[in-house]
Amino acid sequence: MSPDTPLPDSSTINRWRRAFLTLNQQRLDAARKQLSVRQLAVLNVLPLLLHANNSRMPGYIAPDTPCGISGFTPGMDDHSALHQLVKGVQLPRDPGQRTIKGLFLMGSLGSIAQSRQSDLDVWVCYDELLSDYQIEALQEKCRRIEHWAKGQNTEVHFFLMNLKEFREGQSRSADGEDCGSTQHLLLLDEFYRSALWLAGATPRWWIIPEEQEIRAESYWQALLDNHSVDVAEWLDVGALPTIPPGEFVGAGLWQLNKGLDNPYKSLLKLLLSCEYTSHYPAIRPLAWDLKKRVHQGDATPENTDAYLLMLERIESHLGDADLQSRELARRAFYFKTGIRLTDLTPSQREQWRVKALEEQVQRWGWSQSQLITLDAREQWSPVDVMHERNALVTEMLSSYRRLAAFSESHAQELHISQRDLTVLGNRLYAAFDSRPGKIIDINPRIRSEMEEEKITFNLREGIWQLIPGNWRPGESANVLAQSASFPELLLFARRNGLLTQHSQIALYPTHNPFSSYELRSILGDIREIPLPDKKSLDFLHPSRPIAWHLFINAGVNPQQELSRRGMQKISNRDDALGFSSSRENLVQTIDLVTLTSWGEWQVTHYSGNEAIHEALLQILNFRRHTAEHPWPLWQVHCHCQVRSVAIKSRVEQLLRDLLLHLSQKAPPPYLLQAGDSYHLLEYRRGEVISHSSPDHTALLRLLSRARRRFRRWTLDRHALHNSPLRLVLEQSEGDCWQLWYWRSKKYLYLYVTDEHGSLYCQQLADSDVRASLVPLLRLMRVLNQRFAREQGHPAWQLQVREIRLNPEDLTFSAEPRRMPEEATRASVMTLEAQIKTGHDLKVICQGQTFSQQVLGAALIDEVRNAVSAARRQDAGQPVYLSDIHLHDNHHLIQHLQYRQKLERLLNRISEGHVMRPGEAQTSL
Repeated sequence: MSPDTPLPDSSTINRWRRAFLTLNQQRLDAARKQLSVRQLAVLNVLPLLLHANNSRMPGYIAPDTPCGISGFTPGMDDHSALHQLVKGVQLPRDPGQRTIKGLFLMGSLGSIAQSRQSDLDVWVCYDELLSDYQIEALQEKCRRIEHWAKGQNTEVHFFLMNLKEFREGQSRSADGEDCGSTQHLLLLDEFYRSALWLAGATPRWWIIPEEQEIRAESYWQALLDNHSVDVAEWLDVGALPTIPPGEFVGAGLWQLNKGLDNPYKSLLKLLLSCEYTSHYPAIRPLAWDLKKRVHQGDATPENTDAYLLMLERIESHLGDADLQSRELARRAFYFKTGIRLTDLTPSQREQWRVKALEEQVQRWGWSQSQLITLDAREQWSPVDVMHERNALVTEMLSSYRRLAAFSESHAQELHISQRDLTVLGNRLYAAFDSRPGKIIDINPRIRSEMEEEKITFNLREGIWQLIPGNWRPGESANVLAQSASFPELLLFARRNGLLTQHSQIALYPTHNPFSSYELRSILGDIREIPLPDKKSLDFLHPSRPIAWHLFINAGVNPQQELSRRGMQKISNRDDALGFSSSRENLVQTIDLVTLTSWGEWQVTHYSGNEAIHEALLQILNFRRHTAEHPWPLWQVHCHCQVRSVAIKSRVEQLLRDLLLHLSQKAPPPYLLQAGDSYHLLEYRRGEVISHSSPDHTALLRLLSRARRRFRRWTLDRHALHNSPLRLVLEQSEGDCWQLWYWRSKKYLYLYVTDEHGSLYCQQLADSDVRASLVPLLRLMRVLNQRFAREQGHPAWQLQVREIRLNPEDLTFSAEPRRMPEEATRASVMTLEAQIKTGHDLKVICQGQTFSQQVLGAALIDEVRNAVSAARRQDAGQPVYLSDIHLHDNHHLIQHLQYRQKLERLLNRISEGHVMRPGEAQTSL
């Protein structure tokens, strides 16, 4: 402090102190007039309950519990209030300790915004030297007083304040009421303009001139050195020189979060913060205006009201440029007062709060009809509520973006802890993210209740519309929400309080997809889904599913066409994913409802034959989180008109099987069949991926892929039903080559698996089994020996098995067969193919080489002629390769595939086929 700065004399300091105390008493008196009888009785004894320990008084724990308020001496009014509570209690003249330095009421009490619903929020500023044990004891004393007050129908909340920590910017986290880590000086600004002093030392801030805020500590020290003040009478809550840029982002986040429950108050505070930043660096805290009037001696409850001062600043900031924002701010102020000007009692008309609000409304030019609409807010339609919510959210987010841009430009660091940044950011994302299918909350306490006696749902061009109240076709529709998913709209109505146990539902058109039974059942399911418990939400960690609900075929008849003709297919094959011999997939739609750890409700609508597969993939990809969290709870709902029990049972069984399967440490691939489609589910690098095949032919191509290691596949209970392929996949073994054959009617089926389980399949017309197996086994034997030699490992064991079908129960079995002796001998005629990259195909027949580069399209003709010449008498017999070389390739299945294509070309020519130019290359 400069030595030339004049210090106020004692009379000036006393005048300032008296002006503060006078204003404080006037505001406290105004607050008392608005309290109920019980609230007033509680407020009157609060200082005494904290000042003394008496076993007959609420809050008592032990004689040594910290108590005593600095400078507080109970008067006659205090004793009278106490005796109304507890008869005959005698208080000692001195409690023996003075551990409480100051007691303040926070919030809207005494302001134009006070209402009968206002809680008593009390700051208890305690001695900084108290031990942790003493602080906990004082906290418990406050808890017991809160509990007692609740029994008096009064909400009291105590906040224990260590002023040293508070001055240093250490306060509660985002879980607390003030979120001090985000907004220290903004909170201090609010404290000085709205706090009501109850007892203890008075804040020294009130005798620090505005121009000395920047050097408040040295100024205070000068007052002490000049013996102008008694340090015991004053409390150091902190100086307010300005608002640092780094506080605005955290404050904005905090107010956005508070806006989820109290949007109008939060909007006003966000707009005030924007007004502050618009004057940077010459930010003038609103509390300075209040102190200026106190020092000038003209302070009254009306001209120092915290909310009126805030409104004045905000309106000046918004000006006439943005009329919508200004009108919204005015509505926010009007609603925050809690006064309904069209519904006043005679006594209310004389209150200063009412007169002050009437003056504002008259200045705004609001009409009587506007006021009637605003005062009827509890009767607003849900559509009007949603429009108001959207306006509030848009303005609050816009204000926050301005604050964030300001801080990015001017703040070197943000005044918010990483924990609070995470919690607040996640909570906002959960509330304001509006991706498709997300069930949003449309009523941040705009209306207290949203219940609708009647809700109408109208199906129009495949889209359901949610219409609150009564509606009939032909009338104009006040549509609140619409979706292709009927459960999504029911969940929307449930989440937002429209749908209750007593709500009546109407569906249009009259001939809609729902039976009365199905509608009742779905409504029952939706009503049983619990609403989020805010206390259990976890915003410190990423969002994760905690429950799934699968609504199957809601309003869908999976056999619609048959039902329309009065028919219903009956089958002893009761697999809902492959019903009857035509393998119909009865699961046609799934509405997958995900409940998250952030309290979100997300609906994903799947339709068509792939619905079950796509929904399962979404669920199964939780697998990556199962190391830290158990699988979420899940429930299947199905009430459709056809085979609902079988569908529900099948999906539940499938989910149980899959979740159990994926609970393994390294789950093998899982094969699912739905209708004619096949899906191979694999867990790779923390993700469940799916390889889908639309039909059996595509499945065989999928099974033939080269694999790095052997993993026996897990087959779904009903996959490949009555197919020998199921037996092959279940009995295949690693580290060997296996050949299965099955003769069925006019065909011979060959299946080959290699050392890693890749599959080769070939269907042959009716032929001699031995004649078909020997050429194939000879080739496999040649390839086995060469691969072993080139790769430096022993040759794989070669197994042969015959598949048989039991005609009684239609089950397949496999029996080992010996290797035909002819297969162990070399072929009489050598026919070897060598294939490199591109079109470099060579065929060697009995030592003669035929090159595609030389012969082009004539290659196959020349080879066939050479084979015929070598055979002479057996020229019409099928042509088989005795060996095949694929450049830099040791995959048995690919060798067999190339062998099959090349032999098909050679044998087609022998049947009179004329090869077109380039056919050999294209086919191969």
